Amino acid sequence: MKILNVYRSQPDEKTKKLVEIVNRDRESDTFELFVDNPDYDILVEKIFAADKTICWW
Repeated sequence: MKILNVYRSQPDEKTKKLVEIVNRDRESDTFELFVDNPDYDILVEKIFAADKTICWW
């Protein structure tokens, strides 16, 4: 199972720990929305390539 983690803001230590737990023994990918000019076309491709998508605020 492939999980896509989408970050709305820079993850803090608690978020990083939760992501680590959720991704354990699974393939994962990330996308950062908080960077300047995120490439939404790549985001859409990653969403369709993943089995699950989790948004972290």
